[in-house]
Amino acid sequence: MSTVDKMLIKGIRSFDPENKNVVTFFRPLTLIVGANGAGKTTIIECLKVSCTGELPPNARSGHSFIHDPKVAGETETKAQIKLRFKTAAGKDVVCIRSFQLTQKASKMEYKAIESVLQTINPHTGEKVCLSYRCADMDREIPALMGVSKAILENVIFVHQDESNWPLQDPSTLKKKFDDIFSATRYTKALEVIKKLHKDQAQEIKTFKLKLENLQTLKDAAYKLRESIAQDQERTESSKVQMLELETSVQKVDAEVHNKEMMLKDLRKLQDQVSIKTAERSTLFKEQQRQYAALPEENEDTIEELKEWKSKFEERLALLGTKIRKMEREMVDTETTISSLHNAKTNYMLEISKLQTEAEAHMLLKNERDSTIQNIFFHYNLGNVPSTPFSTEVVLNLTNRIKSRLGELEMDLLDKKKSNETALSTAWDCYMDANDRWKSIEAQKRAKDEIKMGISKRIEEKEIERDSFEFEISTVDVKQTDEREKQVQVELERKTKQNSERGFESKIEQKQHEIYSLEHKIKTLNRERDVMAGDAEDRVKLSLKKTEQENLKKK
Repeated sequence: MSTVDKMLIKGIRSFDPENKNVVTFFRPLTLIVGANGAGKTTIIECLKVSCTGELPPNARSGHSFIHDPKVAGETETKAQIKLRFKTAAGKDVVCIRSFQLTQKASKMEYKAIESVLQTINPHTGEKVCLSYRCADMDREIPALMGVSKAILENVIFVHQDESNWPLQDPSTLKKKFDDIFSATRYTKALEVIKKLHKDQAQEIKTFKLKLENLQTLKDAAYKLRESIAQDQERTESSKVQMLELETSVQKVDAEVHNKEMMLKDLRKLQDQVSIKTAERSTLFKEQQRQYAALPEENEDTIEELKEWKSKFEERLALLGTKIRKMEREMVDTETTISSLHNAKTNYMLEISKLQTEAEAHMLLKNERDSTIQNIFFHYNLGNVPSTPFSTEVVLNLTNRIKSRLGELEMDLLDKKKSNETALSTAWDCYMDANDRWKSIEAQKRAKDEIKMGISKRIEEKEIERDSFEFEISTVDVKQTDEREKQVQVELERKTKQNSERGFESKIEQKQHEIYSLEHKIKTLNRERDVMAGDAEDRVKLSLKKTEQENLKKK
């Protein structure tokens, strides 16, 4: 429990700003006694200001709370309230609040200078001072005392001018009771729960949209990966084909070169053959000319000439076979050259196709790089190296996208779990409220049944009244008057007899007792009516208490 030990007052209202006035509070009770204007109320006001920071009523924004500088003959008055108290944990704390009131040319200016909390370090025993703003100080001191600000302001240190606040209008009274019993916390908690439920639902919607977007991105990434794998396979196969084609082209070029060399040799041989034929024709002509120019015939024998002829024919046959052989080789080389030219054109077509496929592959790679850059830029996944990307870089980036997607999925699962727990708690609250509503409805139905019973009884009483009135109407009034006169005569006679016997005092006493009993019956009936009127309020109060206990348990 928190207790107040001492308080120093300086420069507050009638307390001198030059002297320190110390008030000690004794246990278990301290009585403050003094004449009017001695400062009894000022002590309570100083306690309230030091604990809550709220100025007393009619303080004119602090101008009338601080000692007037005109009375002191100064242009500036400084005031201070120093309060030493024990916290709820039993620690000694000193609260210091300083104020200043300055007389300007046309007005006075009030200012709160500083707010300090002074504690003692339990390890070293040294004093530790902490400066706070006024708003922070107003929250810190009630927390240290373990009492709310509303209780300090309206119950413990309530000002005598504000002590009649229970008689104020219902809205102000409800607000003060809510502040004292901290009922607004529960309503705020319910509002916060509703707001959280709404925010969580909105977040679930956004995360669902993000999940759908990420799912599409994931599908696109899988498609890109498949296309990348297919493109890599195509590139590898095309590289292999290009290597094979290059080797085949090199072989064909070598064969073409060999065939061209052979063609050159054949052309040279053909030129030599044509030269030799021309030489032969010239030699044959020269031989004819020389033979014609011979003075005489050759004297060689026929055998020698035949031998020369056979040798010459053999030589001609050899030359003819060589010529035919060269012609066959020439035809073969031409056919091989044509086939090689055809193969070369086919290979050139395949190379052009492969080049177009390579260009399409490069376009796909550029599209892949641009999509990866857009994904990284749109979702802030980090820096991206410059294009074009290698296969290792692409695999690394896709792995980063996968890891980011996994993190988002884990966050989504965590959010789902938290939302499920929040929904379960909200559902429990809803079920409790539904149960309370059902109980209230049952009570309402019971009250309606009671009300119907009362209305039925009223109707029965009205019927009885009507029957009595009918009976009264049927009664003969004259006979009743005569009977009344006879009764009055009898009463007078009896009263005379009783007066003679001395019973008048007893009759008066009994009449007084009857009157007092009737008065008590009337008061009891009024109390019964008040209790019946307050029954509904008591039911509501019990329901509020049960709700408060349930909320405390939660």
